[in-house]
Amino acid sequence: MQTLSNIAITADAEAIKNIIATHGHAAEHNYNHFINIGEMMGECSFCIIDNNFGIMSYKNKNDIWCYSDPIAPEEKRLEIFLQFVECSFENGAKKVRAEVNEKLWAEIIQKIKLEHKNKFRTVKPSYIYQWPVYDLKKWDMSLTGIKWKKLRNMRNAFTRDHKIEIFHNASNGTGSIKENFSQQELINFLKKWKKLRQGKDMAHTEHYESAIKSNFEGYDFVRLIYVDGAIAALNGGWKIANSNNVYLQLGLPNYGMKNIGDFSYLNDLEFFKSIGFDFADLGGSTPEMMHFKNKFSPAYVYRTVEFSIVEK
Repeated sequence: MQTLSNIAITADAEAIKNIIATHGHAAEHNYNHFINIGEMMGECSFCIIDNNFGIMSYKNKNDIWCYSDPIAPEEKRLEIFLQFVECSFENGAKKVRAEVNEKLWAEIIQKIKLEHKNKFRTVKPSYIYQWPVYDLKKWDMSLTGIKWKKLRNMRNAFTRDHKIEIFHNASNGTGSIKENFSQQELINFLKKWKKLRQGKDMAHTEHYESAIKSNFEGYDFVRLIYVDGAIAALNGGWKIANSNNVYLQLGLPNYGMKNIGDFSYLNDLEFFKSIGFDFADLGGSTPEMMHFKNKFSPAYVYRTVEFSIVEK
């Protein structure tokens, strides 16, 4: 196992990008997102296994993090994860922390119980996140029918009562975020979002600020919704590797504006459908967040589990 701790080196960056391009499959398998998360998690340390597979990881004091699933074919992920655990403890880790899909988590628990129970102990999950996914092929942009009446009426009233402009992350020209808004304006909006947010989970903003300062490098799309002369929402994401699906990673509404969250999500789903994506992944969610996202009727919901492993 090779560990790349200084990933600013161009050769290392290209190696990581190639592994993601070849074997990436999860929503968060994105090189620039990996770097941005490092702003709040600690030192980035990408692990390369057998020269072909990888794990996005972070060092935080005596903890080693496995961030998202191993970047490998499904049949290799359990084996690679356990190699990562062994290597982490051999290199001084006191605890290995991870967030992986629920199926892989169950396989890890079973494998350690059967074959490694004298070496490792798994700790009860600290969080379980729900990830709603929407079928864009079936998405009705007109919102016809009684099921959608409330959202349809809200959208119609919102577009009627406000002046709305949409700006994109094009490199230049009319409608470009970069040409119309300074980085400081976007950071100020980010600070306002954090101040007004009322979720029970802690709101981290370091990775968002890092994305803004890089002019959203690594994002396939960023959309700024401008309502009545003020930033109302900032949303963005990317095409999930080796799929025709999209991940909405960045979703920051102005909580002080009534109905902007609903309008923003509807607008994004319409945008995703218009450019030909098959499914939209709207991100890991707490039960509180799922209450909001369920109103848009996901096709299915999968789960990821955050847990820890310690040595016996």
